[in-house]
Amino acid sequence: MRKKIIFHIINIFFIILVQTTILDYIKINGIKPNLILVYTICFSLLAGSEDGAIIGLFAGMMLDITVGKVIGAYSLINMYTGIISGFMSKKYFKENILVVLLFTFFLTMFYEYGIYLLNRIGNLRAHSLVFVFKTVLFPEALYNSIISIFAYSLSLKAQNRLILKNETTSQF
Repeated sequence: MRKKIIFHIINIFFIILVQTTILDYIKINGIKPNLILVYTICFSLLAGSEDGAIIGLFAGMMLDITVGKVIGAYSLINMYTGIISGFMSKKYFKENILVVLLFTFFLTMFYEYGIYLLNRIGNLRAHSLVFVFKTVLFPEALYNSIISIFAYSLSLKAQNRLILKNETTSQF
């Protein structure tokens, strides 16, 4: 259990470092992938809603500290994303990459729309929602979905290693 927590903490710090530095140089039309969101979705699909909520909350808190405009926005939305994806993992065949692609696409839409609403409280305009959908939500959802293919395979390998290490250490 302790190795699992340390593993996620190190990964989240590394991903935030990459997301806030390197990814600024590989934007496509001003859009960069949200690696923290992809990480939260991938591990929540594998670990379930409780672990997904914890991973999402911690990752969101780290985002709030580094880039947040509204304190708690990333924490809240990331936690709910982890819960939803972990809950849905019980109902669907999570080893199917198509499930991962669809979950990542729709949960990215949910996540980004939630962040948009929290940042724009009291300042909503109908035409701006369509603009944001076409220029941010949809492209980022596609971008994250593509990245989730690679991230999920890495997450699956890491999860299997963590499970194997826990089984071998618990035998002694």
